[in-house]
Amino acid sequence: MKHRVAIEKYTSGGLTSAIRNCLAWVNWQERIQRDSRIYLKPNLTFPEYRPGVTTSPHFIAALLDVLKERTPHLTVFESDGGNNSYPAEKAFRTHGLYEICAARNVRLLNLARLERVPVEVQTPRGKKTILLARELLENADMTISVPVPKMHFVTRFTAAIKNHWGCVPDSMRLRHHHFFNSAILEIMRQYKSGLTVVDGEYFLDVNGPVTGTPVQMDLVLAADCPLSADLALMALMDVDPQRIGYIKRAWQTGLTPRTLEEIEFNTDWREFKTHAFSYQRDPVDYLALLGFKSRLVTWLVYLSPLKSLAHWLIKVLRGGSRQVDTYFTDVLKDDEPG
Repeated sequence: MKHRVAIEKYTSGGLTSAIRNCLAWVNWQERIQRDSRIYLKPNLTFPEYRPGVTTSPHFIAALLDVLKERTPHLTVFESDGGNNSYPAEKAFRTHGLYEICAARNVRLLNLARLERVPVEVQTPRGKKTILLARELLENADMTISVPVPKMHFVTRFTAAIKNHWGCVPDSMRLRHHHFFNSAILEIMRQYKSGLTVVDGEYFLDVNGPVTGTPVQMDLVLAADCPLSADLALMALMDVDPQRIGYIKRAWQTGLTPRTLEEIEFNTDWREFKTHAFSYQRDPVDYLALLGFKSRLVTWLVYLSPLKSLAHWLIKVLRGGSRQVDTYFTDVLKDDEPG
């Protein structure tokens, strides 16, 4: 049986209808029952809404309206920004999620405030451990990834699968980057990741996930699983999946699809390939790439007594920083989680 992906372009006022149409193509009402407990993971990787960077408030609201037609048991969640950069509550407030969720009787959770339990991750180099939120492990019938498609200066590409990294309720989750490719797949399995609904109003070109060039696409994409969504998005963005470590690891563990031929689309996906996306790293980004792969480099830059010196040197070499904690120092310093 083939996997399924739906893509639809929408105009002003047609977002809810487009989401409903795309979900119908992936048979969402067969997957979500009247009593299903559904947890939605948007991408709030910046503490305020930025087109192409975070999932838009109006997209989250429209998706919740559609899902409420099937089940009342909905929860939106996120974790604190990486490297202690900002509390999730800051992003909830600036994205209007307190109002959006309250108006729909939807729960809103910061995973960093919940009880955590250790979960074993099998990697090519042996077993590792990561802490995950007990509530999702025990209560979620399905987690829905609600990403924004982006080029990424470390991993080249980020969307449905990588969006699950924010499911780790630890602002210093970067300490686990050295086994990311295996960890992200175990997170998806443990949290019962299922349908994916992509906020494709804007894609992010060149060098996301925080900086980059937003490209207005006005698309909704729904998929039967995160891997289906990512393969479709990579085709639209001219990204070679063979160069994405976590995609290759997914295939090694037996996940499908492996090709677009294994996906049944609602229409010809090539109709929506309207922009030539590119990928760019500056020289300093290779240090971040090394840190992503090396436990030692991660410790030196983020956890060791030399971390302040390392961050200063990186900013000097780059002539600025694309890190959230630097960009928002003055805005966030007086914020308290609440």
